[in-house]
Amino acid sequence: MANIRNMQMWNTICHDHRIRINKSLFGLRTTAVYLPTNSELRGSTIEYSPADGDRLKRILTSNADNLNAAITNFHPKPVPNGNYMVELCSTDDGTFMALQILQFQQLRYEPVTSVLMFEGEQAQIVKQIF
Repeated sequence: MANIRNMQMWNTICHDHRIRINKSLFGLRTTAVYLPTNSELRGSTIEYSPADGDRLKRILTSNADNLNAAITNFHPKPVPNGNYMVELCSTDDGTFMALQILQFQQLRYEPVTSVLMFEGEQAQIVKQIF
């Protein structure tokens, strides 16, 4: 489980009108809640090999109509110290997912996609990968 506040996509999530940020006493705990279902977002990071990461990037940035067909036969395997890293935030109920794909370049992970957001049925389809 990754801390959502430490993710590179934190600013984008904070400024999304569908997300409410709750801070606890003294700012020790910050949570993000998806407003339509009032479900909390959980963050994680997953690392992939160059081949799986590149294919994942192509699938998720392609036409949304072909998403289900492209994902059906794709099951990437997480690897330690992978060349690609996915920052993933999803709700407990699976109705919302935000993710960003980063690639290791010049000694740090740099974004290679914008923050991709999926709701409803699309979120359920994309969740099959992870």
